[in-house]
Amino acid sequence: MVGLCGVLGTDSELPDEMTEWVTWRDDERTDSYADEDVELVVSCHPRLAGDQPVFATGEDTLVWVWGDVYGHGSGEDYTPRPQDVGTSASFCAHLYGEHGIEMVEALNGDFALVVYDRTADVVSFVTDRVGTRPIYYARPDEDTFVFASNLQALPHHPDVDVAFQEPYLQEYLALRRVFGVETPLSGVRELQPASVTSIDLDDLTMNEASYWRPHYEPVNRSASWFVDRLTETLRTIFEEWTRDDLDYGLLLSGGSDSRLVEACIDQPVTAFHVTDWNNRETRVARHVAETAGDDFHPLYRDDVHEARSLGTTPPLSNFSGWFDQAYCAEFEEEIREEVDVLVSGLFADMLFGGGPIQTRSYSLGPVGKLSVPIGRRVDDVADYVATKTGDRGEIPYFTPDLSLSDVVADGIRPTADGGVVSHGVRYESLRDLVMYGDYYPLSADTEAIFSRSLTQIRPYRTPFLDNRLLDLQQQVPVKYMLRRDLVGAGLRTVDPALADIPHAGTGVPPSTSFPVAYVRKNLNGLYRKHVCDEPVPAPHLDHRPWPDRRELLRAFPFAIDAIRENEDLIRSLPFLDYDGVRETFQSHQVSEDNHTTLYSLLTLLEMPLTDHLAPSGDDDDAPVVPETPTAGTRSDEVGTRPL
Repeated sequence: MVGLCGVLGTDSELPDEMTEWVTWRDDERTDSYADEDVELVVSCHPRLAGDQPVFATGEDTLVWVWGDVYGHGSGEDYTPRPQDVGTSASFCAHLYGEHGIEMVEALNGDFALVVYDRTADVVSFVTDRVGTRPIYYARPDEDTFVFASNLQALPHHPDVDVAFQEPYLQEYLALRRVFGVETPLSGVRELQPASVTSIDLDDLTMNEASYWRPHYEPVNRSASWFVDRLTETLRTIFEEWTRDDLDYGLLLSGGSDSRLVEACIDQPVTAFHVTDWNNRETRVARHVAETAGDDFHPLYRDDVHEARSLGTTPPLSNFSGWFDQAYCAEFEEEIREEVDVLVSGLFADMLFGGGPIQTRSYSLGPVGKLSVPIGRRVDDVADYVATKTGDRGEIPYFTPDLSLSDVVADGIRPTADGGVVSHGVRYESLRDLVMYGDYYPLSADTEAIFSRSLTQIRPYRTPFLDNRLLDLQQQVPVKYMLRRDLVGAGLRTVDPALADIPHAGTGVPPSTSFPVAYVRKNLNGLYRKHVCDEPVPAPHLDHRPWPDRRELLRAFPFAIDAIRENEDLIRSLPFLDYDGVRETFQSHQVSEDNHTTLYSLLTLLEMPLTDHLAPSGDDDDAPVVPETPTAGTRSDEVGTRPL
């Protein structure tokens, strides 16, 4: 596993049980450092690592980088990091020598930095704009600061004594995430996104300073202006990123986002597509790849995929997402054999498709609901909480008498200057919370485990989190996010042939103008739902990118098997009721939809830290370090199904 961990304090040591959490594989580059105040281990993909730490300003300051720094500056003063000279760490060390720690304000990339100024006796942790590389920390006493990129690692430090925080655990069980920088572990928090957190080694006092916050300020420009900026920036990003001597893999769906990436990248790619069968999504993705002239590489799941994932991927969890959302983890060996770098179109819909914005909908009786592309106002914190919790009721197996709405609301408070602090993260206004609270920090995203798992396979990049596109998004009027297809329009500009291929989900080509596409999309949906749709081989299989989790729980025994195997663990945890767990599963089998709370529970039960923190009647408290969760256990099975 790539990542980092360490401890600050003269009387504390970094135990092997923690370092094993960031050094699972022999083919990763691992660097260790220790002196009387600082002990640190960082593990990276060899292509990114280089020698670490790198010295800045003589030998007074050491710099480590976990992740990838793309460049520095903004606007016309932006300088991409040379891809053929030096590493992210050497690039940052050079900038530090020129600008000091202030250099982080203009850093662009997917990274976490550790900067150790040995003259000042200060260690500074730097996170990128949205915290794509989270660092979690605990302060077991005034003389110790323990940190790790994987939340699962922290309880294995002998001085870190944690327990579950029931309110935030309820957030995870009901909503698939914990907002802000809070965690379900007492005394454990995430470092702020876009921040410099400095620790004075003399007394371990901690100072946090934010260098950037997303702030929505739309500008009065035409939709075509934004489309031009979007496509020009994407092309520029790939010109800077790609190298002729590397092989690139693209996660390709049947939608528009990854299709636009394929159109803008200036290299041939291997188009990886995870699927269960030759459904509509797969056929469209194949058509897109073949039209672009790229190799199409389907990755087929089988009927025991869910059970296998449950046994391997929960160690990757930081309480953001479910075990099965590490979609590509099972195919790691196959992907690594094919490519050097992975690319995706993730977060395009969140940023440019109005993902966080609630829209209005109207009931059409037995026909269904009609969603209209008009934003719904959020006037106060209560409105915001309602949009996040919806009609989710009590969790039958969760024993604390807590209201989910109250739990979420208790983590949010207005500030005197008009800002809002949600779960430890400040936003400049309620509108900014609405626009950015789902991914600032990224750990608040319900599928963060997907991105996290991709970083373990190969060096991984998603262009839509580049600073320049984050800046552009803050200028886009809501009306364009909801009533224009900016990604589709960009695709029409860059590659009309790809834009003419119908979207797998809507059945409408991205080349279609928005008003026509809106009508056709709804008519297609009604036709498929009420008149006729292509048959599927089994109830849990459909034409969407992923199988139907509701039906998976009914078709296969992985959930009830895990419940039975973990009966003792469930009964030992004071906030879980075993009979309630059985009731939740059984009622889902009959008619109710409990898939959210069941998938969250299954992920929790299989996390190593859950067993580690559970009350025990014996003295065997040895931490369990997991085997590599992405071993290629079925590479010989992939592709055995007919296309």
